[in-house]
Amino acid sequence: MAEVYATMDKAAADGMKTSSDKTAAVTDAWARVRSDATAIDWAAFVLEGKAYKLRAEGSGVPALLEALSEDCVTFAGFRADVGGAVKFFHLLYVGSGVGIIKRNKAQLQKNAPFNAMDGAAGDLELPPDEKTAEKLAALVAAA
Repeated sequence: MAEVYATMDKAAADGMKTSSDKTAAVTDAWARVRSDATAIDWAAFVLEGKAYKLRAEGSGVPALLEALSEDCVTFAGFRADVGGAVKFFHLLYVGSGVGIIKRNKAQLQKNAPFNAMDGAAGDLELPPDEKTAEKLAALVAAA
């Protein structure tokens, strides 16, 4: 896909980008997560209409897990300490109450917010039946 994008003219390439106003909340919150000047180490977003909205932000894994709702798709970004180094990750959480069509669309819809959160070490997906700090830590360790 990158090769195709590189050979397109500017107008066609711009048509492939997500409008910055649709991901503005993601970009703003992600800057706070990445900043060493704030205590915020995660931010969670939901898709409302055609724009991604900040659902919650904070610090600590328990608060992050609490922000992941069972009745919607949540896109998140968080900071983690991995072997003494700070790394950033994208997180997709599809709640157990989300229907099959929305569940499948989430795989496509994650691209816009994840692309707006630059500098992440990887994309993680937390299963709804394993929404625990231990499972999240295992996913981070395996990434």
